[in-house]
Amino acid sequence: MFSEMFLPLAVIAASGAGAWLCGKRKKLAAGIGTTGLIAGILSWGVLLIFNFSQYSGVLLWSIPVQILGFCGAIHSLAYLKGHGEERSNLYYLFYNLTVGAMLGVLLAKTPIHFLVFWELMGLASFALVSFDYKSGKTRDASWVYLLVCEAGSLFLILMFLAPETGILKFIFGLIGFGLKIGLPLLHMWLPQAHPAAPAPVSALMSGAMIPLGFYGLWTFVFSVQEAKFSVAAGIVLLALGGIGALGGILFALPRTNIKELLAYSSIENMGIIAMGFGLGLLDSNIESQIFVFGMGGALLHIINHAFLKGGLFLGAGIIQKATHSLEMEEMGGLLKRMPFSGSLFLLNSAGICGLPPFNGFISEFLIYMAALTAICSGKLLFIICGAFVLIVLALTGGIAAAAFAKLTGAVYLGEPRSQKSAEAEEQSKLMTIPVLFLFLFSCGVTLLTGWLGREWGASSLFKIALLSVIFVLLTAILFWIRCKVLPGRKEDKHGCTWDCGYIAPTARMEYTGSAFVQPITDFCRFLMKPFRKIVNPKGIFAKECSYESETADPGVARFWGKIFGWVAGISEKIHVLQSGYLHLYILITTVALIAMLIWGLMLPWSGSVIGGVK
Repeated sequence: MFSEMFLPLAVIAASGAGAWLCGKRKKLAAGIGTTGLIAGILSWGVLLIFNFSQYSGVLLWSIPVQILGFCGAIHSLAYLKGHGEERSNLYYLFYNLTVGAMLGVLLAKTPIHFLVFWELMGLASFALVSFDYKSGKTRDASWVYLLVCEAGSLFLILMFLAPETGILKFIFGLIGFGLKIGLPLLHMWLPQAHPAAPAPVSALMSGAMIPLGFYGLWTFVFSVQEAKFSVAAGIVLLALGGIGALGGILFALPRTNIKELLAYSSIENMGIIAMGFGLGLLDSNIESQIFVFGMGGALLHIINHAFLKGGLFLGAGIIQKATHSLEMEEMGGLLKRMPFSGSLFLLNSAGICGLPPFNGFISEFLIYMAALTAICSGKLLFIICGAFVLIVLALTGGIAAAAFAKLTGAVYLGEPRSQKSAEAEEQSKLMTIPVLFLFLFSCGVTLLTGWLGREWGASSLFKIALLSVIFVLLTAILFWIRCKVLPGRKEDKHGCTWDCGYIAPTARMEYTGSAFVQPITDFCRFLMKPFRKIVNPKGIFAKECSYESETADPGVARFWGKIFGWVAGISEKIHVLQSGYLHLYILITTVALIAMLIWGLMLPWSGSVIGGVK
């Protein structure tokens, strides 16, 4: 049935089409695309408020889409200069279609409509991932992403065709939506697509698109299953979430590409969200504290991750714009040259690690409470699951702190390790202001969480949220006083750190990011299996020595690599069917059609369609 909620989507799509028609007039294309997108997002939000009773279930899921879509569009105005600005018309066409399709996914009420918007979302975002199509790595990453999108759609079709209640619907739905979420072994596209995509697109995909997989699971899988099945589903989500959280952040440690590290961090955070939902499904009684803490923590972490990770990806775009690189080992000393955007990046990094007093801690605290409540329940299954979540969350938090200490230290601290880093400077306000807005939104979420906790009788949550905001604001005030009121002597701003008495230190003497995390990777080498090539120095005045280290993702190298190799081998054997004879092709097509007709006639449910409607 038609709803006025689709009118803003038409505005968004029309503005994208208008930008495309502008051709090479890049400023006009950017103006039409951005204006139409913002107008559509704002009007969609207003209509959602007026129709809140009908669409209240999509409010939380729509917030990341709207805010990240808005901030990403503003950020893109400056980011595209020097990054494909001549193709702005295509960029805004597919960017607007992606945002509109994501909102359409939330409005879809029938399987057919849902699949249409889901497929449009995947195809439009594929075009954005392949925006820098001249790069070989980008073409490879976009090809993998397209395969994942189509495979996910195939499993979703099978999910809708499966019986409403049963194991098949759960399996097909878990794989189909899990490919978008990035669950273990289904995450292979994330570390490739994010470094290839423009920074605003990475922010939108990581913060708003991949959580839609949880929306799909909750809407089309968990809501139709029997209560006794929810326990098994909760255990599966707990296991997958724990592996994804710990594995994701563990393999983020050795990464030297900023956006690749952030992509693995997204895998980690999706794992944390999955554990929260898993705990909630263990006890489906909505009045249970396990359910309230688990579900509340998972939903809040979706919002926190959207704002924090969105800000980090936009911050990565600022770094890329300033240094023309994403390799953190080539940077250093950027905090002195880019204090405003650097400070926001540091604050967002602390928040995404779940460190108090930032907002990421609040959502993880709720999941901790759900796990502790499960342990105190006295039920053996709940005790095991709660202990598992506590151990995984604790390990994940510690490793995340190490990973982001490596990232921020290698990029912003020390001395520049390249000429481009030495010449870096603060970028346009169109790029930095959206990052500031996202951080302020995250602080606002903390306040809102505390107020809701007070209204619902959770006074401890209110106190934690209030202290968090106070400490963050106090830190910001002290930093402002240090920079504006007490700037110090001019020569102090560019002085080097304590040099231990050595009068000529260089950047080559700095502790690198890879060296910082090497003790952890060495400790976990039985899982990570890093490859190292060392050429030791020979003689007193050695002329040659080198050290190379690479840690491959086992899910890609040892699982998907073998599968793709197997498929490639089969493809080579059936290549003989491409004989070039038209008669052979017609014969193959005819045989396939006859086989499908026979299969359809033999199935007892052949007369039904998706959703079970005769």
